[in-house]
Amino acid sequence: MASIKKRGKTWYVRFSKRVQEWDPEKQEMVSVLKQKSKGGFKTKAEAQQYGIKMEAASISGVDVIKNSIFADYYQKWYETYKFPSVRSSTKKRYKINHKFIKQFFGNTKIKDITREQYQKFINDFGKDHAIITVRKINISIKACVQYAIDDGLLNRSFASRVALSGDPTKDRHVDYLNLNEIELLTQSCIESLNTKYTSKYLILAAIYTGARLGELSALHWNDIDFENHTISITKSWNQNRREMNKPKTESSNRIIPVNSKLLQVLKQLEHNHTDFVFASPTTKYPPSSNGVNHTLRSLLKKDEIDKPTFHFHSLRHSHVAYLISQGIDIYAISKRLGHSDISITLKTYAYLLEEYKNKQNDKIIQSLSKL
Repeated sequence: MASIKKRGKTWYVRFSKRVQEWDPEKQEMVSVLKQKSKGGFKTKAEAQQYGIKMEAASISGVDVIKNSIFADYYQKWYETYKFPSVRSSTKKRYKINHKFIKQFFGNTKIKDITREQYQKFINDFGKDHAIITVRKINISIKACVQYAIDDGLLNRSFASRVALSGDPTKDRHVDYLNLNEIELLTQSCIESLNTKYTSKYLILAAIYTGARLGELSALHWNDIDFENHTISITKSWNQNRREMNKPKTESSNRIIPVNSKLLQVLKQLEHNHTDFVFASPTTKYPPSSNGVNHTLRSLLKKDEIDKPTFHFHSLRHSHVAYLISQGIDIYAISKRLGHSDISITLKTYAYLLEEYKNKQNDKIIQSLSKL
């Protein structure tokens, strides 16, 4: 319960509550008195109102005694619940998020953060970051706040119903090849294949599957079903650190149907007698990202395709662009890419979909003109 007293010219509130805690010395649960005080109230009515709020929160299940610094709670949350199961690149992103949270909120306690204050944080963060980056940090913080609610620190989320904004100049535009360019690149790869150098095989696999470099690099021969024409994505390989990780998300675990043309090409690599499908016969490991991108840029230059910012991941975008141009259902594309939600596909490829929609509108007008 809350007690209210006057101290000098101001009033203060002391909230007291007995809780059961485990005593390691006695090896039993013991009753412990917990107290929290707050002063500086100008009137007794203000102090009473604060005391009533604390009692109401306590009754609703909130631990009003504990009030961790938000930045510290966020760090403890991701180290405890996220680090054991995420990739090193994701760990790095959590640490970067923590730095921004610490810079803005400082030592602000988690119970003291209001929706207005959090909105200001999002607005401030969005000034220098792309909307997709703002969206990611917001998702992360909302998840953390939910844990705080489950822990009894809060009774509602200050991160709910926030308006997201970002710097449009920071947005990455999807870079992709058109149909003619895809055909040129594919033909150039096929004409110059050499099993000693597997980068071109990786490029072809990306064109035909839309899979990420790490997913393709991780492939072992038992991941390829030559009979049923499928490739199973169940892991991701980081060549720079030479470590095997889980796929980017749970939904990234998927089976991709592929055509016989790609399988015939990949079968050539059995000649190398390596565990990794795309391993070099010399190193027994797949090529590095730098190595693959160097080969890709050389091929683009040979084919006179002027795309200075094009890189291996752009082949994934090119795969999607081709499928969209062929009228493939966006839901099927989303599943093929391993996206957890179709909204991710729609947001990522909004530009391509808009371009395709405009072409379809032209066809619709032409068709209606025949009536």
